[in-house]
Amino acid sequence: MPRYHNIDGNRVQYTLEEEAARDAEEKAWVDGAVARAAERVQAERRAAYQTESDTLFFEEQANEIAAGTWAAKRAEIKARFPKD
Repeated sequence: MPRYHNIDGNRVQYTLEEEAARDAEEKAWVDGAVARAAERVQAERRAAYQTESDTLFFEEQANEIAAGTWAAKRAEIKARFPKD
């Protein structure tokens, strides 16, 4: 199915080169979906670690909270933001 530009209210069909370039862009977008999803999960985890678990590490090291609290929180964050 041909694709069209909208130029000044007129539909103009893509050239063969434009079609090929657009197809390549679409393929690159689809091929990058897994990488984008992994980056999103990593960013979400990083933010959760900073706000929810980083202080627990130091509190645990100072014996202010029970041993294993920090690891449990990290496991909970990983479960909340799975890589798969």
